[in-house]
Amino acid sequence: MEPNQLAKAGAVTQTTVYSEDKRRHFLLVILGFCALFISWRLIDLSILNNTKYEERGINQRVIEREVKGERGSILDRNGYELAISFPQPYIYIDPQLTDNGVEKSQILANYLDLPGVDEMQEAKTILTKFNSPTRFEYIVRQASLESAEAILNLNLGGVYVDYEPRRFHVAGKQLARGVLGGVTVDNLGSSGLELQYEQELKGVVGIQRVELSADGSTIPTEAETIRKAVHGSDLILTIDRALQSQVELQLSKTIQEAQAKGGIVVIQKPSTGEILAMASMVTTETGEIVSTSHNRAVTFSYEPASVLKAMTFASVINEGLGVGTSKRDIPDTVVLEWENNEGKTETEIWRDEYEYETQEMSIEGILTHSSNTGTIVWAQELGQQKLYDYLRKFGFGQASGLEFPYESQGILHDLNKWDPSNLNTIALGHGISVTPIQLVSAYSAIANNGIFVAPRLVSHIVDPSGNMERLASTPSREVISASSAHQVADLLTSVVDNGTGEKASVNGYKIAAKTGTSWKYFAPEDSYEMPNGQRDPYLDKNGQRHYTSTVTGFFPAQKPELSMVVIIDDPAPIEEQFYASHVAAPLFGEIAAWSLRHYQISPFKEVQLSDNNQQALDGQTIQEGGKSE
Repeated sequence: MEPNQLAKAGAVTQTTVYSEDKRRHFLLVILGFCALFISWRLIDLSILNNTKYEERGINQRVIEREVKGERGSILDRNGYELAISFPQPYIYIDPQLTDNGVEKSQILANYLDLPGVDEMQEAKTILTKFNSPTRFEYIVRQASLESAEAILNLNLGGVYVDYEPRRFHVAGKQLARGVLGGVTVDNLGSSGLELQYEQELKGVVGIQRVELSADGSTIPTEAETIRKAVHGSDLILTIDRALQSQVELQLSKTIQEAQAKGGIVVIQKPSTGEILAMASMVTTETGEIVSTSHNRAVTFSYEPASVLKAMTFASVINEGLGVGTSKRDIPDTVVLEWENNEGKTETEIWRDEYEYETQEMSIEGILTHSSNTGTIVWAQELGQQKLYDYLRKFGFGQASGLEFPYESQGILHDLNKWDPSNLNTIALGHGISVTPIQLVSAYSAIANNGIFVAPRLVSHIVDPSGNMERLASTPSREVISASSAHQVADLLTSVVDNGTGEKASVNGYKIAAKTGTSWKYFAPEDSYEMPNGQRDPYLDKNGQRHYTSTVTGFFPAQKPELSMVVIIDDPAPIEEQFYASHVAAPLFGEIAAWSLRHYQISPFKEVQLSDNNQQALDGQTIQEGGKSE
C-alpha cells in the first residue's frame, strides 16, 4: 500500500474512533441526566412531597361511605314486636371494573328470576347499567337470600352483593297495616306511624372509611369509623296485638257474611284515650278481604245517622231541658217550611218508619227505639247554637288529636252556614260527616264521666340508650257533667236491653250502645239522574241505594272500661239485613264478649240505675225511619 493510501486509512480510523467516543460521551451524559432525574424524583416522592403523593394514593383506594343507623322498632303495649328492620341483600355493579357486559347481564337476569319480568327484557335493562359511566349501579334491591348467594358463588368480576335494612312486620303484613304504615325501599317512612314518627325512628347516618382492592371490592379489614351511626328510637304503642288480631279476624268474617265492601273497628280506653285496637279492612276486586294500607279509621268520613242521637240527648240533658223520663207529644211526621235567601218557600219532611197517632213518649223511649220525629222535637227545644256548641265539644268537625297522616276532620259547617232545616237534620246524624275515631272518642267522653280525652296510639318512645320517654298526656276537657253522662249511659243501656241494639248484648254484662244506618252519599257524577234531570246523591248511577251500618258504645255500662265503634261499609241490601241492628250489632257483641274475657273484666252485679230504666217503655216500638236506625 502506498504511503498516501496508508495516511488516508489512518485518518479514517482516527475519525471513526473520535465519533464513537463522542457518541459514548453523549450517551453517558444522557444517562447521567436520567440518573439525576430519577434520583430527584425519588427524593421528591420519598422526602419532599411524600405526603401529597401518599394522600393521592389513599384517595384512589380509600373511600368514605355512609352507614345508616338502624331504624327503630315498633312494639305493642306488651312489648311484642310489630315492625322491625333486618339486613336484606342488594346486588350492584361497578361498570368501570366489568367486562363482557352482554354475557354477565344474561347470567344475572337468569339467576335473579324476577317475578313477572321477562328474562330477555331484564337482560337488556341490566346491560344498560353495564354501559353506565358511573362507578355504581343497582342491579336489584331487596334480593332474595338465595339469589344473592348464587350470584356470589359465580364470582363475576365487578358484580357485588351487600346488605341494607328492610322493614318486616313480625305478626304478618296484614296486622294493623294501616296503623303501622309502610316505608320506601330506602327505609324511610311513607305512611302511617312510620311516616308520623319518621324523625324518631330513622336514626342518624354514620360515616365509615374503607379500603378498596384493585377490583373495587372492600378489603376485609376493620373499617375506620369517622362518625358512628346511631340507632333510631323504638315506639311502644297502645295497641294490644292479641286484641288487634282477634278484631281483624272477626271483622273479616262479618264483612264476608254481609257481602260488604269493608269494615272498621276501633276500641279505646275511655279514661286515657288509648287505642287498643284499630282495624280497617276492605274486599278486593278478587273477593279477598285484606287490611287497608291507609288507616280508614281516621280518613273515612261519612254521615253517622242515629248514633249521633246520643250526642243530641246528652246536650238536652246537660242543658237541664229534660231527663230520661221526660215526655213530649210526638207525631209520626214533622214538616218544616222556611223562606230561603231567594225568597222562595222550602219544605222538608221527616217521618218515622211506621205511621201512628201523635202520642206521648219519654226521652228513653225515643232513644231506645230511635224515633226521628221524637229527636227533632227535643232538638227544637235545644236550638241550633247549643247543638253546634256541644258537637264541637264532643270533637266533631276538627282533628281528633292523633295527628295521624292524612286524617280527615269530617264536616260540621259553621253555624252561620246553617239553614232552618239543618238543626233537625244534624240532630239525626245527617248533614254532618264524622270519622270513626271521632265517634268512638265522643262516646268515650260519655263513658268517662263527661270528660273528653283525646285519642292516642303511642305510649312511649325508647331512645337508643334505652331511656323510656312517656309521651305527655293527651288534652282533656269537660263536655257534659258526670251526672248527665250517667243518665245518657242509662239510656244507651236501654237501647241494648230493649231496643235496636239487642244483638249487641253480652250475657252477664250491661252494654251501652246506639245503632245507626245511613245512606251512602255519591258525588254528582256517580249519582242517579232522575227523570226531571236532577240527581239524587243517595242513589248510585243505577238507582241503587247503599248503606253504612254503625254501632257505637261502651262497656260495662256501670263502670266503663272499653268503648268501641263498629262500622260495616256497604253491606249487601238483602231484605233488612243491612241495618246496623242486624249486621253491626252482633259483631259489636262478639268483640265486646271477647274483650271482656281477654282483660278479665268481671261482670257487675245487677244495680239500680237511674229511674229511667224503671219506667215502662211507652208507646209502640218505633223502627228506623228515613235514613237512620
